[in-house]
Amino acid sequence: MLKKSFIIYIFLGLVLNSGLFAQGYEISVTIKNLKDSTIYLGNHYGDGFFVVDTLTLDKAGKGVFAKQKMLGGGLYFILFPQGQYFDFLIDKDQKFSITADTSNFIRTVKFKNSYQNERFFKYQNYLTDSYIETNRLKESQKALITNIDSLMLVEQQIQVIKNKIYLEKEQIINDHPDSLISLLIKAGMPIIPPPAPRDTSGVLLDSLFEYHYTKEHFFDNIDFSDERLIRSSILNNKVLVYLTRVIAPYPDTVMKEVDFVIEKAKADTEVYKFVLNTVFGHFSKSTIISDENVFVYIAENYFLSGKAPWISESLKTKLQQDIDMRKPNLIGKVAPDFTMKDLSGKAVHLRDIQNNYVILYFYNDDCSICKQVSPQLMNFYRIIKDRGVTIIGINTGENKDSWKKYVEDNNLKWINVWDPKNKSGYREQYNIKGTPLILLLDEDQKIVAKRISVEQLMGFFNSI
Repeated sequence: MLKKSFIIYIFLGLVLNSGLFAQGYEISVTIKNLKDSTIYLGNHYGDGFFVVDTLTLDKAGKGVFAKQKMLGGGLYFILFPQGQYFDFLIDKDQKFSITADTSNFIRTVKFKNSYQNERFFKYQNYLTDSYIETNRLKESQKALITNIDSLMLVEQQIQVIKNKIYLEKEQIINDHPDSLISLLIKAGMPIIPPPAPRDTSGVLLDSLFEYHYTKEHFFDNIDFSDERLIRSSILNNKVLVYLTRVIAPYPDTVMKEVDFVIEKAKADTEVYKFVLNTVFGHFSKSTIISDENVFVYIAENYFLSGKAPWISESLKTKLQQDIDMRKPNLIGKVAPDFTMKDLSGKAVHLRDIQNNYVILYFYNDDCSICKQVSPQLMNFYRIIKDRGVTIIGINTGENKDSWKKYVEDNNLKWINVWDPKNKSGYREQYNIKGTPLILLLDEDQKIVAKRISVEQLMGFFNSI
């Protein structure tokens, strides 16, 4: 069954089948126990799927996928009406036949005139058998929990299976070094560091040697010049694992490593497009607040600078508007200054507020969530105000009487201000798209955190 949602990419910029030959593809399909049904041919593309052709089988379960242009090499699938599917390879030879039975695709599928797929399914079946045997052995260990010798023996058997899988992969790569199956298997193989170097006394020279080696060689098995990799999930996963788990999660570091990965991707035009779109998409959706800095960096240095020529001018305009709203209030920047009035009409300047920490709380007196957050934040303020903390509550509403009643009802003893006509431009400067919104500033009024909850604020002050 499918584990991922099918995404049909319709952006004209993501042209997947460039540089193809004129002879086209012709894939004959026979599916037993399936007749008069529509099936789909598509390819993997990052963490999604791209449907490229449809076919209605006849009463005998037969049909032919055929078009005049060849398909780009990669990992493809045939999708069936019930959501079942199986993967197979498409490379240079694109005229072959497939027969299968809906009862068990992996075990029953057969290929004719496609040696790569015959080898691919033999390999898949080998993996399946190996995993079944491994799981059986792991289950047997539960009954041997008190017998250390037997446990160790079973563990050795499991390790033998793992070693055989590794040797099987190496054998395929050695026998067919330029084939698609070898490309995919190699790309998915882990980096195994050698023994860490030691001095003459046996002391480790680098306690983080394994990490440093893995990071330095992380992409050794990835051929960035081979665009067949974009039609699989391997390249997508490899890039994102590197940028989110391998390197240090600091914006400046991530930006530097983004440049490093994109530079590698320049080995092929389609790979470059794919990798740039992948990292841009990831950081645009990330819920990690500091990742917004990385998103802005990618947008400005690649998409808005002309290094992503496939996006339209209208999209560039919208992106520029979005970046203009984000830049003034990024993590690490000095919070935009503002002047607003309190309930008495007195002007309050942000820069005049000096303390160890300043909390900006944007709320609306008519906001249902704010009605829950405001008393929580006020209770927290009573606890921490003597630790050099000032809270400025900014009401985004426009009714003064309603605001005054809200302040009194909630006993809000912090600095209360508003700017109903947005004369200070705070809505744009702080990218106010909704309330409540909480920002934490340090003694220099640099933004330490934003879009955080009262619970997260508590966690921060409990840790310092």
